Amino acid sequence: MEIQDHHGQKGYGEGTPRPYVTGEQPKDTTSALTKLSKDISGRDFASEDVILSFLEGLCKNGYPGTAPSALCALELALLDLLSKRLGVPLWKIFRSRPASETITYSSILPLLDEKPRQAILKLTNEYKIRQIKTKASDIDSTVEVVDEITRALGEDTDIRIDANAAFSSKDAVRLVSALKKKGLSISCMEQPVAKDDLEGLKKVEEDSGIPVIADESFCSDEDLERIISNKSCSGINVRLSKCGGMLKSAKIVERAKKAGMFCQLGCHVGETSVLSAAGRHLAALCGPFRFVEGCYSRFLLKDDVAEPPLEFGLFGNTSVPEKPGLGLDVTEEALKRCCIPLFKTEN
Repeated sequence: MEIQDHHGQKGYGEGTPRPYVTGEQPKDTTSALTKLSKDISGRDFASEDVILSFLEGLCKNGYPGTAPSALCALELALLDLLSKRLGVPLWKIFRSRPASETITYSSILPLLDEKPRQAILKLTNEYKIRQIKTKASDIDSTVEVVDEITRALGEDTDIRIDANAAFSSKDAVRLVSALKKKGLSISCMEQPVAKDDLEGLKKVEEDSGIPVIADESFCSDEDLERIISNKSCSGINVRLSKCGGMLKSAKIVERAKKAGMFCQLGCHVGETSVLSAAGRHLAALCGPFRFVEGCYSRFLLKDDVAEPPLEFGLFGNTSVPEKPGLGLDVTEEALKRCCIPLFKTEN
């Protein structure tokens, strides 16, 4: 999303609806953005307090509701615009010093055939990254892949599994046992069971002794309260678009940490550097996170809206953003190539 004020200053935001997680369809996002654009049209966002008050008001009035990606896109665009006006990185609107000085990214290994899988492991090794998340679909193939990762990256590599609700609680525990029999280890398991199976999450963690991270089971602060009340698992996967933006995500992280949980900063399938940059600002605002994902657009996207695309360095490390706003150079040419104009709002 691009917004522009009457001085010609622009702010950028992004949201990625995922129907299988939040139930949000792309048409829901565009419909909500159309309504939100009418809400901001003609408003005087002359000060920091006015913008923050407006965003807080949206949350109190029921947003993100069924369209968290829409709120995320609008909020990021407004915060990007505001922080550019102030001449500070976005995170500095909320605190004077970053919560994390260094951000360390993980590698991610999707469900792939051997050749592309080996290519990703080779790239992970070249970057000297020693945290990796691998997708899982069944016990036997997952054991083989974890063994492959261990041989390729070394026994000191932190390996975690993301099952995307592929297992029953019994099979998830059997998977951990099968790994142990092979002398293999994982640090945690993300969403081993169905979205609504909070008892299953709890059983997997208790019976396997492996920390569990809720992803599909956690999409809102209400979901988090249910997880905390049920003591379902040790961690949650915080995604900006899923949670409804920066302000909602920061409050969720604070609540989870207060309850003794750890947080993973997740990325979104197909995200550009806009959301990846927002993730860095969230890490600066309320990190450190146990795991951080993102900044993969150079490897996954044919085109990005930022030039250059956001990247990490050796060991997956990068520093907190220091440029004003999100800290990106978004080009009009890239927007024309990648985006479909739905409406235009000026303020």
